[in-house]
Amino acid sequence: MGKYNEKDNDDYLLTHNLLEIDSHNELERAEALAFTLRATSMEQDDFNMDSFTLQDFQNLHYYLFQDIYPFAGEFRDVQLMKGNTRFCQVQFLKDYANDLFLQLNEEPIWNSLDEAANRLAYFKSELNMLHPFREGNGRTIRIFLHAYAMKRGIEWAYEAIESEEYIQAMIQSVIDLGALRKIFLETIEYIE
Repeated sequence: MGKYNEKDNDDYLLTHNLLEIDSHNELERAEALAFTLRATSMEQDDFNMDSFTLQDFQNLHYYLFQDIYPFAGEFRDVQLMKGNTRFCQVQFLKDYANDLFLQLNEEPIWNSLDEAANRLAYFKSELNMLHPFREGNGRTIRIFLHAYAMKRGIEWAYEAIESEEYIQAMIQSVIDLGALRKIFLETIEYIE
């Protein structure tokens, strides 16, 4: 069980992809295409999210990345750090995940958009810190939380978020949810 940084992970992905791609740029393009095809297929009801258990989360990751990575849907077995952010230690992944998904499934009804923004920011930050997969965490979390919010009568327009602002809010969310909460408040509304 080793620690890896972004470059180590890139090298790992080159030696562990189903298409035997050995170029970073080519793998990035192939992954983007495979993900886009699966995400589009989801929109056409090829994969439905009706419940929000840990197994559903893993199934979603598998569905989205099954065409590109043999580890799709499986928790990582290495320590993970990106920049200065150290994600959940591998030995605590299962316990942390079980606790977090218990919270998700016992979450009371949200009585306002402000409350929804607070809770979505919390769950987004916690799922990001869990970071259970070698690759594809952010995309899986966004799709999962979008479906979770929809089930609760909230539309989250995450495609409207400005990328750099979002990245900074995610980095900051490790110690302060304020910026992420603001982004949610600006991009959610009740479904009519």
